[in-house]
Amino acid sequence: MIDPDSLDAILREEWKAPEPTAAFEQRMTSAYRSAVRPSVWWRFWKFRVSVPAPVLVAAMLTIFALFFWLRPAAAPAVSPDTSSVVTRLNASGFQPLPNGHTRVIPAMEIQK
Repeated sequence: MIDPDSLDAILREEWKAPEPTAAFEQRMTSAYRSAVRPSVWWRFWKFRVSVPAPVLVAAMLTIFALFFWLRPAAAPAVSPDTSSVVTRLNASGFQPLPNGHTRVIPAMEIQK
């Protein structure tokens, strides 16, 4: 058999942990709070506002209506200067170009 050892008697004694110091308590508390407490930015992203659906739809319709009401009006079409516009053309003697391409000739050259 195994002979009783002096270490067995020491291990069987009731052992009590020493009481923590006040500085240790304070360090542990501040470390826990800094680890658990979310930062300001984290709270910003988790921020929730409950808005009923009809209010949200009304706001969207208002923004849509303001967009169409306040957008700039289309510029009016400017009437062309009648002096540079040819309204009648004499097609007598018309000959198509040999390569099939078109040419734009200013009105001043036609009058010459």
